[in-house]
Amino acid sequence: MAERKPGALEGLKIVSMAEQYPGPFCTLTLSDMGADVIQVERPGGDPSRFLPSFYEGLNRNKRSVALDARDPAQKAALLSLIEQADVFLEGFRPGKLAKLGLGYDDLSAVNPRLIYVSISGFGQSGPYRMRPAHDLTFQGLGGALGERINGAVDGLPPAVLLGDSVSALYALTGVLSALLARERTGQGTHVDIAMSDAVLALQTPFIAADAAEDASLPQRDPGYALYETSDGRWLTTSVAHEDAYWDQLCRDVGLTEGVGLTRPERVDRRDELVARIAARILEKPISHWEAVFEASGQMWGPALRREELAEDPQFRTRGLFDEVTRQDGTVQPVLRQPVKFSAYDNAPLRRAPGVGEHQGEGFD
Repeated sequence: MAERKPGALEGLKIVSMAEQYPGPFCTLTLSDMGADVIQVERPGGDPSRFLPSFYEGLNRNKRSVALDARDPAQKAALLSLIEQADVFLEGFRPGKLAKLGLGYDDLSAVNPRLIYVSISGFGQSGPYRMRPAHDLTFQGLGGALGERINGAVDGLPPAVLLGDSVSALYALTGVLSALLARERTGQGTHVDIAMSDAVLALQTPFIAADAAEDASLPQRDPGYALYETSDGRWLTTSVAHEDAYWDQLCRDVGLTEGVGLTRPERVDRRDELVARIAARILEKPISHWEAVFEASGQMWGPALRREELAEDPQFRTRGLFDEVTRQDGTVQPVLRQPVKFSAYDNAPLRRAPGVGEHQGEGFD
């Protein structure tokens, strides 16, 4: 077995009270990269433990302590951990931890170098800040459902929890940026992440295009679409604007009358052209189109079902699938982080912890 390289973030100490999805996804990434993450759970455990596989998927490599911050002795134990931490994450409604003496002003007074990260639905300010909500609400508010992006069709929710995921990644960006700034200034900061803001931020190029009344967005091209095959599978073609690929797509599917159409022409005729391509693709199984598109060098791909992902040769070659052993000895499949370093490891090392499994442990 090859010798394990150090993680890029080894030595980084993180305390997290953030529950369910965004905070745990952020700290999962940090822990896979070598950070020591202590998950501080309420005495009954993170509510997502009621979804065991979901919880396990987000909380490997971490340690768990169970503390009630309303109890003076347990609050003191929590503060002892935070005093040693580089980063503290929380995912409560604005003001909740401040009422317990655990707000940013309280903790930065104890640990001025602390990076304090708050992840909430609508952030620490604004008229919606106290509203309860889950991912689908943030997607709707952030404009991600307006174009039926991500498969939000006919009332069905998208397959990916976009607001949870992207806010976790923006929180990660905030953590790493604040740590880099701290190297220069010696000063910590409060990072305020709103899930609704994070979804909206993904609209950056589209907002600009709408303001300019520009029809150049990728989704406008009939070559950028999802098509069903005769064997009930689906495939994507992702011709966003390239005339040469569009012409080749038309030749691939036998739509010769489409060859030579300019992008403005095909955008104007999008619905008609999508329907005609769909009818051609529906005539043959996906294996046929794989052979055709691979031979022509087309921009395409199968729309994989989740259970097929681990068998895909691209992902297998990239080494994205791994496993850890649960406490009962069974094997849990896991995904590695999609960041590869030449000098550092980035790997799942141990299973998700039991509630309070590491009680009494501090940072080394």
